[in-house]
Amino acid sequence: MLKVGRRDDVITAATSILREAGPRALTSVNVAARLGVTQSAIYRHIRDMEELNDLASYAVVNELNSVMVAALSAPETTWGDGTHIVQFAERVVGLMVDHQQGFAVVDRWRYLDGVLGAGIRSGLHTGAELVAGELEIAWRREFSYDSDFDGPTRAAQLAHAKLIIDDVVVVARGVGNGSAAQRRKVTRMLGLRVFAGWCGYVQEMNRRLGVATPLLGSPSLSSPLGVAPSEAVHA
Repeated sequence: MLKVGRRDDVITAATSILREAGPRALTSVNVAARLGVTQSAIYRHIRDMEELNDLASYAVVNELNSVMVAALSAPETTWGDGTHIVQFAERVVGLMVDHQQGFAVVDRWRYLDGVLGAGIRSGLHTGAELVAGELEIAWRREFSYDSDFDGPTRAAQLAHAKLIIDDVVVVARGVGNGSAAQRRKVTRMLGLRVFAGWCGYVQEMNRRLGVATPLLGSPSLSSPLGVAPSEAVHA
C-alpha cells in the first residue's frame, strides 16, 4: 500500500476528483482509494474533509481562472473586427478541447454554495471585466468617442460582457469529442454568438450615448464568418 508522504499528494488527489466528478464525489473514501491508502492516512495530513474540500476548490478555481485569462486577454483580440472575432473563437475552442473538464466544472457548479461556487463566480466576473474592457476599447475606436461613461452605462457594458462569457460557457458543451468537424462547427457557433454580443453591445451603447447606430451589415456590424447564422449552424 502506498504511503502518503506529503500533504500535497492528498490535495492533488482531491483536486483531481473534484475536477473529474464534482463535489459529491470528494469523500475521504474516494481520496484514499485514489492514493491507495487507508482513510486514516488521509487525516494525518488534513484537519477534516471541509478543509480538503476548500483546498481542492481553490486549486480548481485557480486552474479555471488561468484558462479564462488566457482566453480573454490575448493582445490580438479585438471585438469590433470580424477577423479577430474568428481568431478569438478558434483560440477559445482550442482551450475548450484541451480543458473540457474545467469548462464542465464552471457549467455545473457555478451556482454552488461554498468555496468552489464562489470562486467560479468570482472568476467569471473577472473574465467579464476583461471582456468589458475589450468591448469599450473597440467601441471607442469605432465611433471616436472620448467622453467618460457614467455608472449606468458601465453597468450595462458589464452586463453585455457577462452575456458573452455565458455564451462561451454554453458553447463549450458542444465540444464533444473534439473532432476536427465538431471543432469547426463549435468555432462557427461561438464566432456568431460573440458577433451577436458585439451587435447588441453597439446598439446599447449608441442608444445610451446618443451615437448614430449603424445598420446591420455595415462594416461595424458585418458577419465575422461571411455566412448567415442558419448556414453556420448547419455547416
